[in-house]
Amino acid sequence: MYFGWGDGVGHMRLDLNLIEIFCCVVEEGSFSRAAEKLRRSQSTVSGHIKNLEDLVDAPLLDRLPRQIVLTHAGRLLYRYGRSIINEKRSAERELKQLLNREAGDLVLCGSTIPAEYLLPPIVASFRKDFPQIRVEIRISDSKGACSDVVAGRAELGFVGAVFEADEIEVRHFGSDELVLVVPNNAEWRNIESITLSELITMPFLAREMGSGTRRALEKMLGYSVDNFNVVGCFGSTGAIKEAIKANIGVSILSILAVAAEIAGGLLRTVRIENMESMKRGFYVVNNKKLSLSPAAEAFLNFALPLAHEAEGVTSDAFQNHCHAS
Repeated sequence: MYFGWGDGVGHMRLDLNLIEIFCCVVEEGSFSRAAEKLRRSQSTVSGHIKNLEDLVDAPLLDRLPRQIVLTHAGRLLYRYGRSIINEKRSAERELKQLLNREAGDLVLCGSTIPAEYLLPPIVASFRKDFPQIRVEIRISDSKGACSDVVAGRAELGFVGAVFEADEIEVRHFGSDELVLVVPNNAEWRNIESITLSELITMPFLAREMGSGTRRALEKMLGYSVDNFNVVGCFGSTGAIKEAIKANIGVSILSILAVAAEIAGGLLRTVRIENMESMKRGFYVVNNKKLSLSPAAEAFLNFALPLAHEAEGVTSDAFQNHCHAS
């Protein structure tokens, strides 16, 4: 497929396939990751980008040792190219809906907790009923997942906090509880509760600014986590769990994320005195301006009842519930 423009003297004719490869390189941040995603060799991907640069007669990417940077021409082409790809995918989705075909690829994105603890058992169960749909899960934080949905890089996002609310449709997807997590060592073994004022002085391990867990906690507290004695800020719950095991500090995390470690005696939870149960919701989001594919519609119809039925259970019980469905 081609699109082009010109004044009768010079005419530019761009291959949509090249535009899709270019956008993939930009979004993956490297030629090697783009090649892996596109299932092509790195030299092939590099050659396509060179062909595209020859077509527009301008460099699109500056190749630095550890990163690629868009040139001015690259930024312009990416903005319009991504819009064209989104329109193409919308046309494909509506045609598939018209033909009622529930098949193909489905890209989901999510923040750490829903993507790592809720989605895998649902996807496993979903694939039994829809084996012709191939599902990809991309993991970031809630802000990044919402951005991916708005940009059209994923059809559905599963998050613990909603960002860019004007651009997305939001549905409730389940609930979770945040708990104070501490090492299971001699210092903490006999402590059942502490006060919030005591907690604020202790070495605390925080999630990054775009995290749904952090945003939910700050909303409950009414002030920033920066008021705590923060000794480390981490981009994943898994990293925080390992830091707690290493006695670096304590943190407030999802009960779903620590259920296995608590059951295995590696970590403990301690009650915060005079604080109600720290409940928070999970949400599934989609772009208001883009039609959902039949695959995405099928996944929503399958996943929403399952998630609602399993609300309030532990991680292990949730997985057993999904496998039994």
